[in-house]
Parts: sequence; C-alpha cells; structure tokens
Amino acid sequence: MISKWLKKRKAKLSSRGIYIQDKELTQSNFKIGQNFKYLVDLNKKQIRIVPCEEQTNNIVSKRELKDGYKPVLDIRDKKALNAFQGADYLEVLILENEILVKGIKERKIKKSSIFKFFDFKKSTNTFNISIDKEELVSVVGGHDFTVSFNQTNGIEGYKLPENLPLLLRAISLFSGCGAMDIPFTQNGIEVVCAVEKNSEAAETYRYNHGNHIHVADITQIDKSIFMKCHAPIMFGGTPCQGFSNANRRLSFLENPNNLLVREFISSVKANKYAQIFVIENVPQILTAGKGQFLQEIKDELKDFHITHGVLNSMDFGDAQDRSRAFLIGSKIGPISLPKPHIKEPRTVYEAFEGLDTMVPNQEDFTISKKGTIERMKCIPQGGNWQDLPDHLKTKSMFKGSTQSNVYKRLKWDEPSCTIVNPRKCLLTHPEENRILTVRECARLFSIPDDFVFKGSLESKQQQIANSTPVLMVSAVVQKVKEAIVSFNALINRRTFSLV
Repeated sequence: MISKWLKKRKAKLSSRGIYIQDKELTQSNFKIGQNFKYLVDLNKKQIRIVPCEEQTNNIVSKRELKDGYKPVLDIRDKKALNAFQGADYLEVLILENEILVKGIKERKIKKSSIFKFFDFKKSTNTFNISIDKEELVSVVGGHDFTVSFNQTNGIEGYKLPENLPLLLRAISLFSGCGAMDIPFTQNGIEVVCAVEKNSEAAETYRYNHGNHIHVADITQIDKSIFMKCHAPIMFGGTPCQGFSNANRRLSFLENPNNLLVREFISSVKANKYAQIFVIENVPQILTAGKGQFLQEIKDELKDFHITHGVLNSMDFGDAQDRSRAFLIGSKIGPISLPKPHIKEPRTVYEAFEGLDTMVPNQEDFTISKKGTIERMKCIPQGGNWQDLPDHLKTKSMFKGSTQSNVYKRLKWDEPSCTIVNPRKCLLTHPEENRILTVRECARLFSIPDDFVFKGSLESKQQQIANSTPVLMVSAVVQKVKEAIVSFNALINRRTFSLV
C-alpha cells in the first residue's frame, strides 16, 4: 500500500530525543493513544516509525490546542539517537502510515582552501595557487591542479578557474509560489537563492522550500548577492507582455512591458558563476517580430549557446494542455530540449483520483453566485459559455469578446485546457457546478499534495495560475543535469598538472 505523503521538514538535532508534534499528524494513522514502534537503520542514519496493534512502551501522547488536541510522538532512546551520529540536522518525512527521520550531513567545503581563490583581493598580479589534494577530493575527484587568474577591480575582473566541476546549485528568479523549483529539487539540484516580489506567493514558497527566498523587487535588488551563491544554474519564468513591434523606435528589450526579461538577463550577467540558464515563457517570445525578440536575447547573452523551442505539458505526463517556450543557455556545450514521450495523455479523471477534503487546499474555491451556478448547469463536459442559451448570456458574450476558457467545463476523459485563474475564468468541475479548487488545479500541474498553498484565497488562485507544469519542467531539468554530469565526468578524466 502506498502511504500518502503529508509533510517533509527539517529539524534540529537534539541530544534529548526526537519530538514530533506536527499538525499533519492528525491526518495520519498516528492517533492519540496509538502504540507505535520504530526501526533503527544505522547504515542509512534513519529511523522508521510505524503504528502497531501490539502493546509497546511507545504511545502517541497529546498536546492541548485551543480547539482540541494534536498527536505527539516523543522518543528518548539513546540507542535510537546513535543513528544520527555525525549528522548536522534531521529530515522528518510524515506519511499517512509511517514517519521517516533521517540524519543529514551537510556538504561543507573549507572556504580557506576550496573557495579561497574566489575571495579576491585588489591586485593586478598573476597568482599560482596550489590546493591540497585531500581538501579538494569532494570537488574534483582527487586531482591537484594549478589555478591562474588575473584580478582587476570589480566583478568584471573575475576570471574563474576552468577546471572545476559544476555544483548542482541553482538560483530561482520570479519564483512565485515555487512550482518551477519543485522539479529542480526533485532532480537533486539545490536551489540556494530565490527572488519573488509578491509576499503571499513568497509565503507559500518559504513554507514548502525554505527561508532562502528574498521578498524583493528584482529591479531593486542588489544583484551582487547572486555571486555569493556559487550557483552555476539560473532559472525562471520571466513575465513579459510586449510582443508587438508597433513602436519600431524601440527594440523588444527596450519595451517597458519586457522589463523583467531584461532583469533576468542582467541577473545572469551579474553572476559570473552562471554556466546554464533556463527561461520559461509563452511561445510568442520566440516568434515576436519574426524572431527579433529572440535574437535580441541571444545578442545580450552571446557567451551562451542557446537552444529553444515549444513544449506541451501533455507530452510529458501533466494532465493539462499547456504550451510553453523554453530557452536553455549553456557555456558547457549545447543542451537539447527533451523529446515528447507520452503517447496517451493523462486525463482529468486520473489527475483527480483519490482527492478528498483531507488533501490540503481541496476546500479552497470561490462559492459562485446563484446566477453563475445556473449558467454552469447548462454547460456540458468540454463546453464553455457558447453553450449557454441566449437568455443566460451576458452583454459581453453577445459582443463576441469573451475568451473560450470562460465557463469552460473540464472533461473527465481528456487533459484539461490551459489552467488560468479559476475564479476569473470560472473554470468548472466536470460534474459539480462549481469552479475548480486550488488543489484540483495543482493536480493538473502535477504539483505534489504535500505542497501547501498559503495566503488569501484570491492569492492562492493566482499563484496556481502562474505555476509551471512539474513533469514538463522536470524533463528540461533532466537534460540540464545530464549535461552537467557529462561535463563533470570529462573534467574528472582530465590530467591536471601536479604541484
């Protein structure tokens, strides 16, 4: 039986014991008064906790809340704590039928040796630096080498060493709620910095990903922070609206509506560690001005080999018909876009399977007015406002300016249409006369159920509308990771001059 994932979080390592009191326990089988046992795996530095029927010395206790009680698990066994010797912190994964507590060792590199040559002093000389082999083994596989660089004042003077493998570290821009970050972390790439202007979207990001997000306007942020991250990957879904070239005196990048695309470019330029970038956008970014917009981006980032194309999320397993353009820039060789691999698209029925009110955000939807509900009753699966009888159509509908996704009712046996804000377009459930919930929309983006949306209802609905399909982006991320792994393998095979 697959155990439903409820929550994952970090925890401090304590010599006193393991104390778990998350509110998500109320959704699990760890009920107050329930006996439980735990299995210690010293090799994996992990403890597996499971409920049991037999009597044990371990019983789920309770903690009083304003509106009731919540379960508490308290383990004070020193033998169990031995599993975490040498760990820097704990990772707690709460599932419906079990809890996994794992000791995590942070990968630390001595600044005095590995990155000392990144902390440049003002100088115009050339240096030869030799780095101890043992201190460098985790980075370059045990080879010693000589690094030479010239330094002038300011960032522009950096000449980074060419013989270092790339770390799997990334910077997230225009992060929103963090949907695009999900496939990066799922594929083993650590997102160490994120920037998002909207505070409620950032609240969702922080809850699910961590405190490395900056709530700031990217046009105002000090971009020198990106250099401190030592991250070779940068990614983001850059908002832009200026696809018309009616004003021929301005280039596309000079158009104020494309300000944030320029900010992405300047952020990449500010990060001299940047070796790869990924831009997600609407398909028009590739065709605007007969390709002029795309060419301007290439001209600004001419140090990168840029591949580009349009992908549809249906072709990668997301239950949504959503086409998006991707640009992958690389300094380590061209990185191709993934090829479609799904022959039978996932349906709305498959995406919604198993949903109930216990799943976070499943009860987050706007209750429509009586007149709106009457219109919904007239629309069949796959239909929209055009199926309404004339006496229920609004004035704007008679003008012919209403978009096709207004009052769109999904079909069980097909992928959904492109998900926009369900409240604004009245995206309708296949059977029920209501708009889609935030969780139903999230399922259509393949966002895991343990990813919880925070903020006001209106904000949650907009956050999901601004999201990216997880499986489609994951296919892109896998291509990026494959390129990095191949590059690092090549670096490790090279013979460096011993010193």
